[in-house]
Amino acid sequence: MSHGRSVRLFLAEGTPTGVVTAEIVNWTGHVISAPRTKLEVALKRDEIRKTGVYILYGSPLDADLPQVYVGEGDDISTRLNSHSKDDNKAFWERFVAVTNKDMNLTKAHVKYLEGRLISLLKEAKKSEVTNKTEPTFDRLPEADISDMEAFLEHLQIVLPVIGVDFFRKTSSIPSKETVKNVPATIFELNHSRKGIFAKAQEIDGEFVVLEGATGSLNEAVSFSEKLKAMREQLISSGRITATAQDNFRLTEDIAFSSPSAAAVFLFGTSRNGRTDWLIEGQSQTYGDWKDEMINPRD
Repeated sequence: MSHGRSVRLFLAEGTPTGVVTAEIVNWTGHVISAPRTKLEVALKRDEIRKTGVYILYGSPLDADLPQVYVGEGDDISTRLNSHSKDDNKAFWERFVAVTNKDMNLTKAHVKYLEGRLISLLKEAKKSEVTNKTEPTFDRLPEADISDMEAFLEHLQIVLPVIGVDFFRKTSSIPSKETVKNVPATIFELNHSRKGIFAKAQEIDGEFVVLEGATGSLNEAVSFSEKLKAMREQLISSGRITATAQDNFRLTEDIAFSSPSAAAVFLFGTSRNGRTDWLIEGQSQTYGDWKDEMINPRD
């Protein structure tokens, strides 16, 4: 069973669009997030002058996915200052700096964290990683590796809270998974004439279409440009493969923001996911199921 966590956010300038700090109770890590336009404000903070790792990210207009760069430094402020002048890294719009309140992160520790974060980005496939290399650092003692993995586990809780959600890979979904002894709910969508068949499940606030699902490659005028770009990127990365009948197949689980977004992606046209998706083996729609979850019958 999941346990609640307390994440402390502090709006350093009194506004959510400025410098924000985040930390978890009883965690030694400290996170600062800010837009590039507030870099001069963030650089005045003592935490930025420590040893740590940092993340640069942005979403250029001509990019299908957010672009991300991960780095490390003995003094993060000097690295951020350097990147602000680098024309080759013009893409970034925001940054996150991660340090340690106890000041016990060493160069070896942050090199390890840098390599692990880059690996997580590539595994999640939710962004374009702009690092030219993927550093590996295996010189840490076993105890230190354990400590860094625990540090990383806490960091992965904080990052989505401040809007950085491209490190998290969609969880694999056992079909017999249970939560509090209640079988996990599976949804299915079937349109045999169009060759569309899919199963899905809600996980961590996302609607996840399961590996093996099939969809139509045909696209209507109403097809979302964002989802169209997503389709093209997923085809190029091999996460979906085209078949001979104007259809495609998912080679791994893919997460969407809602049942409707998933249905539109599969059909290539406007759809209502609340009525398209049915409880597996039943005629109850997702919408009716969700309504019952919100307003349970006595």
